[in-house]
Amino acid sequence: MTYQCLNKERKIYFKEESAKDVANLARIVFDFDGVLVYVLQSYYENIRKVVDYYFFEILGLEGRRGRLVTFGDIQGFKDTGFYNNDWTLTHAIITYYLAILIRKLQQRHALDGFLKQFSDIQFSEVSSFIQTLRGVGDYCRRHGVDATELANMKKDSALGIEPLLAQAKMKNQPIEAFLTSVLPRAQSSQLRLVKKLVPYSVESPDLLKRLFEESYLGGELFERFYKDSSIFNFDKCFLDREKFIPTRETLSILHSRFGKLAVYSEKPRDQAMYLLEKNGFREYFDENGLIFYEDLIKSASEQLGKPNPTVLIEMVEKIAGDVGKVAYVGDTVADVLLVKGARLKGLSNLLFLGVLCSSQYPDGLLSKFMKYDADAVVTDVNDIPYLYASLGGGI
Repeated sequence: MTYQCLNKERKIYFKEESAKDVANLARIVFDFDGVLVYVLQSYYENIRKVVDYYFFEILGLEGRRGRLVTFGDIQGFKDTGFYNNDWTLTHAIITYYLAILIRKLQQRHALDGFLKQFSDIQFSEVSSFIQTLRGVGDYCRRHGVDATELANMKKDSALGIEPLLAQAKMKNQPIEAFLTSVLPRAQSSQLRLVKKLVPYSVESPDLLKRLFEESYLGGELFERFYKDSSIFNFDKCFLDREKFIPTRETLSILHSRFGKLAVYSEKPRDQAMYLLEKNGFREYFDENGLIFYEDLIKSASEQLGKPNPTVLIEMVEKIAGDVGKVAYVGDTVADVLLVKGARLKGLSNLLFLGVLCSSQYPDGLLSKFMKYDADAVVTDVNDIPYLYASLGGGI
């Protein structure tokens, strides 16, 4: 595929074969996080905070905060295409370090005692489970395991995060598929124990999602959105840090040309609508063209989040009709794979526009977007009117 550069400084590129289609766009669908709002100082920072909280506050391990997870680590997980959902990403990082923790206990000849004491651990509700985890942490401290040792392992040439992510990309599987190589004994029972230590469930009460949401929203907004009392009593609210990327002028231009704008995102609906209303942008968006997290969880047996294209296909067919080309604007590998999957299932009128502004490594993301045949790539949403007009769209 051949790409042309419209603006090198702003990193605005288009695929030659897609120029006519981009110029004939009829509707636009946006991802939310990383496309409409900046999330490096909210979701990315919250991932770091939750991982630290689990190991330092709940388990009570010793060490220096901020070393277990960097923004670069998070981007590495994102770039595999398996971790668009930040709950899932956070869970993967914690389970990785728990696997390392169990390996360290084995090296200290303390694993058998640990397994005897905690193999039957079961989650019932958050507060009592946290007390059980404090016993896990106490056992680890008594046997000399600390968070510094865990953090140092992520740079290991064989068992570090980077080689495991490389395996994930090469074999097209999430990193959890390779944790048996980290555990001291390649037994499914040990992997099950690791996952039991950090309960995560989309449909039912759990520890991971509850901790993440309370930390991200702060106590007041958590209680407002979830209609439940806060357990962790966090004061800071990361959601209020999220600033809109498109200007009002950009949204007005796009609205005047493409009509009401649509959203397809794994962000919870209440949180997205809170930001749209807070910034006075709700008028630009189609009430019937908003797909959020709740719409992607149709049943306990079928989770339809990215890159599964099922709901996106239904959405595009609903909002597009006979109007022509529809562009999905995304910021991650999972987003371009979402569109690629929709095309493979016959949705030929769907284009992909990639944005780079939310990536720690924009040049690397640009290469990945081109590898997966993005129709165009821009720095951020504010470049779309320029791209469209430059290709003859007439804005």
